[in-house]
Amino acid sequence: MLAIENLSVHYGYVHALRGVSLRVKPGSIVALLGANGAGKSTTLRAISRQVQPKEGAIQFAGESLLQQSASDVVKKGIIHCPENRRIFPKFTVEENLQIGAYTRRDEMVKADFEKVFRYFPRLKERRSQIAGTLSGGEQQMLAIGRSLMAKPQLLLLDEPSLGLAPNIVRDIFGIIKQINDEGTAILLVEQNAHKALEISDYAYVLENGRIELEGSSDQLKQSEQIKRLYLGG
Repeated sequence: MLAIENLSVHYGYVHALRGVSLRVKPGSIVALLGANGAGKSTTLRAISRQVQPKEGAIQFAGESLLQQSASDVVKKGIIHCPENRRIFPKFTVEENLQIGAYTRRDEMVKADFEKVFRYFPRLKERRSQIAGTLSGGEQQMLAIGRSLMAKPQLLLLDEPSLGLAPNIVRDIFGIIKQINDEGTAILLVEQNAHKALEISDYAYVLENGRIELEGSSDQLKQSEQIKRLYLGG
């Protein structure tokens, strides 16, 4: 579904990604793990065309994305749910969700509102509330819900557990798994390696802009290096 080959990205003199290659198969969850500054978010920004790679290839369903605009990528079904939520704080919950569907002209938008509210009942309760007054967990739910309103084939999720209480993290990851079970492929950037490996099928570990380790999530859970660096082993 998604194929990245030898991707290199620079921010001025900073070499953020160094020859990154990865795959996301249809219907899978792929986790991208690593410390702060490893290049995880940059990888997602390159896919969603927010940064231009210096080298490499990005293909989605066999088609190159490198000449596509960010809006073109959205229309192809690649939806980026960014770190720190990035909701519209002065708009209502419902207005934020409507913005998520701005490219759509099909008749299923209303049904997808109800689908989002099924995933996140609290958003339905607060549909008329100003988004900036929601709790952190509710804002993360809204960010994911807004992304789902764009009807993604591939959802790029950046740090969905960041700053949330453990019980909210548990709920969010349960919903991410449910979204995937209903057919949406997910590329998940996450520092909570326990949770990421628990729900993903395959995982890559980024260090200093390079893929240093990859394998099935079950395999990586048994890796002594992963246990030492990320799982507290």
